[in-house]
Amino acid sequence: MAVSGAGAVLAPAVPSPARHWPRRWQEQEPLLERQHERLEALLTTLLQEHIQPLPAERLELSDQAEQLACRRLLWDLRLHLRLEERWLERWDALCPGHRGNHREAAQAAIAGFVSRAGSRRGRLAWLQELDGWFTAHRQGPDAMAYALARQRSPAPPATP
Repeated sequence: MAVSGAGAVLAPAVPSPARHWPRRWQEQEPLLERQHERLEALLTTLLQEHIQPLPAERLELSDQAEQLACRRLLWDLRLHLRLEERWLERWDALCPGHRGNHREAAQAAIAGFVSRAGSRRGRLAWLQELDGWFTAHRQGPDAMAYALARQRSPAPPATP
């Protein structure tokens, strides 16, 4: 089952505690982009899994695994949104509307999952909605905020 094979997708997207968090936007942006890519990969995997019909004997076990993977997606998404807000705010590139959009999206994602978690078909519709929001948000508000952060962050030091 691909959900259990999604271990690489679920790998931590943050540096180990021994490392310091990046302080410059030029180092922060690639980390946020890698998180975007991991979230997109997990969404794609979950969508593919939910589209595939399952034999009755695997349904209960697969259903539990898929629900856990969806919960992990929600957890990772919320962590990503908080980190993104913190770093964009540092570069004065986070407008109140962007923050509000994150809050609304997180609340809607949680509410949507809770109301549809018990049904594969319901989770599929929820995943499709979340995927649509995530793609539009990444190409719209995130792209504009990232460009503004690039403008407002100091240039990296010149190498000799």
